[in-house]
Amino acid sequence: MVGIPVSVIRWGLVIFAAASVVGFLLLFVFSEDWAQEFASLQRFTPIWFLPAAGLTIASWLGGGLRFVVLVGPHEDRLSFFKCTQISVVSTAMGYITPSSTGSGPGTIYGLMRQQLSFGRSAAINAVSFLSNVIFLSLAGLTAWALGATGTVSDIRLPVANLSAAALFRWSAWLFAVGVTVIVLLALLPGVARSAIRRTMGSEHPRIARVLHQFDEMHAGIVAYWKEGKLAFLLAVLTGAIHFGARFVLGYVVLRGFVAEAPFREVMLLHIVIQYLLFFMPTPSGAGIGEVIVAVVMSPFLTSGLVVPYTAVWRLFNNYLTVGIGGGLILGWLGKDGAR
Repeated sequence: MVGIPVSVIRWGLVIFAAASVVGFLLLFVFSEDWAQEFASLQRFTPIWFLPAAGLTIASWLGGGLRFVVLVGPHEDRLSFFKCTQISVVSTAMGYITPSSTGSGPGTIYGLMRQQLSFGRSAAINAVSFLSNVIFLSLAGLTAWALGATGTVSDIRLPVANLSAAALFRWSAWLFAVGVTVIVLLALLPGVARSAIRRTMGSEHPRIARVLHQFDEMHAGIVAYWKEGKLAFLLAVLTGAIHFGARFVLGYVVLRGFVAEAPFREVMLLHIVIQYLLFFMPTPSGAGIGEVIVAVVMSPFLTSGLVVPYTAVWRLFNNYLTVGIGGGLILGWLGKDGAR
């Protein structure tokens, strides 16, 4: 079974929290009235907590549904509840690691705890990542076509004077690299096998086991191109629930602070925000994401609402998932005797 040191998760939580604090401190530095920002938290209408929490849960369920359909082609069956738990853990691990790198190990670990082999778990994780990238790319292109990036084209973030539009382009390139790697694994397994042999050495005592796991993973990925096309299509479509809930969340939080809000414009901007945060170098874009959200949403926020809006949005978009998912995986590791 894939081992995830407990210390890695604990440090990830610490770094995520510290980076978030830094992000909010940056917002306060650029804020004109700290007292007003704190006082404005009370302006959030409590009834809007319900749909915001509902959207967070819907995102978890959408991720669980994706794993349910992806497990099918491997002739394995996992309950929707178990798949949803794996989804929450995977998302949380992505949130507390740079560029969402922890999402994959979290997924593989969760699937292997349900008696799936490493190779099959790795294949499901690879195709899950691919389905996420395809959905986010389509959503990003849609937002681009409808003018969302025009809104952020002139925005420069107060972090190394970065352009929000440039971050959008870099994220697109990273998406493309990830997709290319997965496709090459499926089309050119011989190249990957040679790379493994050269990296580990042909005489390495574990080389046979590693190559067996790679072959199993390759066969699992290819299975989606042969018998699992429908499962793959459904996995992409589940992004409408998993990510769609996050797109709408920004509007719901905004409505909690103001009486009226432009649904279309806010949702399109949050598509761009989610696209950018997916590959941010800090955990879930913490430290940078707070600034991005505040700057992008500032045209719709009255004086004193920038920090409160960002805080409540982060609560439902990230902190709840990190809390639940982090608790789940620490509990799993404890049962498995990890240290």
